[in-house]
Amino acid sequence: MELTLTEFVLLVVFGTFLTVLCFAVISRMLLARSEARALKRRFICRLCLHAYEDFGRDRITSCPRCGAANERGRDPRRC
Repeated sequence: MELTLTEFVLLVVFGTFLTVLCFAVISRMLLARSEARALKRRFICRLCLHAYEDFGRDRITSCPRCGAANERGRDPRRC
């Protein structure tokens, strides 16, 4: 099978397009996963409304500003 110059150029362009498309999809998926993990670590203190991140796995975290206990999990105020 012999390729003409036109066919070769089209294959290269199409292959490059598919490669860029795959990298874009993978990049978006990884970004969405990292953002979801970051949201799980963010807290807003129920007493002083200070926003902070906690990297521990404890069920109850304490606010670094006021020391109030905040529970990990879904906030009932958010709908």
